[in-house]
Amino acid sequence: MNIIKLNAIDSTSLFLKELSKKNSLENFTTVVADKQHQGKGQMDTQWHAAEGKNLLFTVYSNLKGLPLELQPVVSFLVAIKLRETLQEFLGTATKLEIKWPNDIMSYHYKIAGILLESTLKQQQLMAVFVGIGLNVNQLNFPEFLTHATSMSLLTGLEYDRNEILTVFLEKLKEVLHTDYILENCDKIKEEYLSYLYKYKTPCMFKDKKGAVFMGKIVGVSSLGLLEVEKEDELLYSYAVKEIGFL
Repeated sequence: MNIIKLNAIDSTSLFLKELSKKNSLENFTTVVADKQHQGKGQMDTQWHAAEGKNLLFTVYSNLKGLPLELQPVVSFLVAIKLRETLQEFLGTATKLEIKWPNDIMSYHYKIAGILLESTLKQQQLMAVFVGIGLNVNQLNFPEFLTHATSMSLLTGLEYDRNEILTVFLEKLKEVLHTDYILENCDKIKEEYLSYLYKYKTPCMFKDKKGAVFMGKIVGVSSLGLLEVEKEDELLYSYAVKEIGFL
């Protein structure tokens, strides 16, 4: 497994994508940095992390031949394996859930974010770049990050970032393959829903127009859209950033 370690970079995802244009990458090539100047979250939001305290990395995975419509399943699978890795380190006493589409939460606080970017050809995936920001040993966060936590804050322990990365990559290598995903789509989605934050729990939501309403998450569509049942008992679908918890 090829792991490229950098002190500081604009973005591990940008670095790896540029590298892929110039070279044929070994599957699961990973770029990890102590600091990112332009770390990205969903919909071009910025990922904030203290230097040298967390895991900031991007993994290249060859998924040639996987139908484009299964891209959401890839996201489900990555989130499942990251959650599984964290559960091993934090212990079963620590509750870990997946907030749609693929943030990892503990007790309503965000501990990790995942950003997937794909290359396509003729309605098929060619490769995916899995970008992850995981809060490991950071103890203080900016005031505007009111719902951020870290592994150390949850347990009071300090963790070996390299060990966490190695365990996660080994788990990912076992499953992030075209054949595995094609054969296990239903199983992957079922497991994802079993860990989904606020699944089937009545909650207050706010949509992008500012409308507030009561509803409950009842599923995720084949397109990766969040399915919410409102008080009128009708089903509504939302893309990323079109809806949030109030």
